[in-house]
Amino acid sequence: MAKKLSDEELEVNRENDICWILTSSFLTFTMQGGYALLESGVVSRKNEVNILFKNAINIVCGGLSFWIFGFALSFGSPSNQYFGYGDFLIDAPESIMGLKYAELMFHLAYSTTCTSIVSSSISERCKFTSFCVFCFLNTFVYSLPARWMLRKGGLLQNLGAVDIGASGTVHLVGGCTSLMAAIFLGPRIGRFEHGLKRIPMGNGTNALLGLFMLWWGWLGFSAGSSFGIYGEKWKYSSRASVTTIMATMGAGILGLTACWIFRKGIQDVRVLLDSILASLVAISGGAPVFHPLSSVIIGMTAAAVVLISIAIIDWFHIDDPLNSFAVHGIGGICGMIAIGLVAEKDENLEYTRGLEGFLISGRYDLLISQLIACVILMFWSICISSLLLFLIKITIGLRVTAEEELLGADFTDHALVHNGNEEIIHLISRKINVSKWLQKM
Repeated sequence: MAKKLSDEELEVNRENDICWILTSSFLTFTMQGGYALLESGVVSRKNEVNILFKNAINIVCGGLSFWIFGFALSFGSPSNQYFGYGDFLIDAPESIMGLKYAELMFHLAYSTTCTSIVSSSISERCKFTSFCVFCFLNTFVYSLPARWMLRKGGLLQNLGAVDIGASGTVHLVGGCTSLMAAIFLGPRIGRFEHGLKRIPMGNGTNALLGLFMLWWGWLGFSAGSSFGIYGEKWKYSSRASVTTIMATMGAGILGLTACWIFRKGIQDVRVLLDSILASLVAISGGAPVFHPLSSVIIGMTAAAVVLISIAIIDWFHIDDPLNSFAVHGIGGICGMIAIGLVAEKDENLEYTRGLEGFLISGRYDLLISQLIACVILMFWSICISSLLLFLIKITIGLRVTAEEELLGADFTDHALVHNGNEEIIHLISRKINVSKWLQKM
């Protein structure tokens, strides 16, 4: 028989949980720096400062809207299975502010990560003002799926779906939104002028440093999904850390092998980036209920599927500079399906509510629920993001002019001239009037 804890012991355990949640939140926020560096490294040099700046704006605008209405729709009280309708402009009395504010910080990190995924798909050609508006509004695209999947009694939880670390809620939703943003904006100038050959990376060092920061931050993303360490939570948090790392090992081996086979030994930086990120996305949703061997296989499978998806998306002439839909959208689907196939039934926290994956139990209940959840999340994010993008397009516009795109956002938005854009500015200035941008300097 379990020992009944005193009020003092319960308070200590609650404090430990809150410390863990906050620490995980701070780790997850480091992913913003990772995304910023990764994106700045992949885009051309004339846009690298702008993409870093936009990731900062994502926190400012997206974070503000999550505090105003996002948390209320996702986790506010009172609520129903579809949305919350309390806690707008969230504040909390002293008696509950510890847990309430820790919860706000954790899910604020999730929400801004979802929007950060989209920023990379529209880089180098989106108007800065439009991006700010979109960051503020995109919180709505994330908030309701978060209510359905991450809150007890939510719509998708009631349907039996499982998404502990948000492979679907953050990454599939963000990936689908990225796809629609890339389609609405169209390809960058010259992107498909020479077939499917990619525009060269601006700074491979930045991109790889960004990968390392994401790798580190993802441990907070996955391990923090236990939402505490009290009771049996710390065990699942430990397992989530191990399975997250193991998945990236499998994906890294797959990426290296693919380069040896298809690139004749040339190790393509993009292939390693996409492979490891795909594995991190796929493992997140079920990291606490996978085993290490399963995680290696999940990482390898997700990397392979994503690399094939990138080629298919390019074939359709959809310009997604960081392959956000493939990595996060397709990777998110892989993660959701992996739960339906190999998730272990946990006896302590009931993450899977007594169910196991099809390959373990032979029952397909969980797999069917995961597939239904994927369809609902995709339908929601594609429809709502398309509506938001359309409204922005017909009001303030989405895309910069051709002249602004050629000059680069570092110059047109921030009045910066550096080695990455001074030559193009000099060449273009012979043909167009650049005085309105020079006046900003």
